Amino acid sequence: MAGLHSAEHAGPFPHESPADTADVSLEQALSDYEVRLPKTAEDITYGALKALDGYPFRVEFSIPCDSVPAFVRDNRLAPRGTETPDAVRVDAADAGFALDSGPVYGRAAGSKLPEISGAVFERSGSCAVLLAS
Repeated sequence: MAGLHSAEHAGPFPHESPADTADVSLEQALSDYEVRLPKTAEDITYGALKALDGYPFRVEFSIPCDSVPAFVRDNRLAPRGTETPDAVRVDAADAGFALDSGPVYGRAAGSKLPEISGAVFERSGSCAVLLAS
């Protein structure tokens, strides 16, 4: 997938890409945003710039489509229709996904967890997950 890149080292995620748009590790950003990636996640790319106001964070990865419900549950995400969120629209379009065609998720209203939203797109038997703050 085109888009963001991971931090300079590969860390514990075997399919994490090399880096240029992060000033914190993938592990740190996932911890800060309380996101758990499935063990089956591949093609992981991300950006996290803690030094910027608002600490923007984005992560993209692929998982088997039958793993999506567990990922949504484990990360306490709630369905939000199919309108691709602004935070991931450009990356989704750049990757060739049809906007507003996949399920959209976000943290539940009133949640005390850091706000993230994203969309899931199916392609060639796997699902691409795009999340952003």
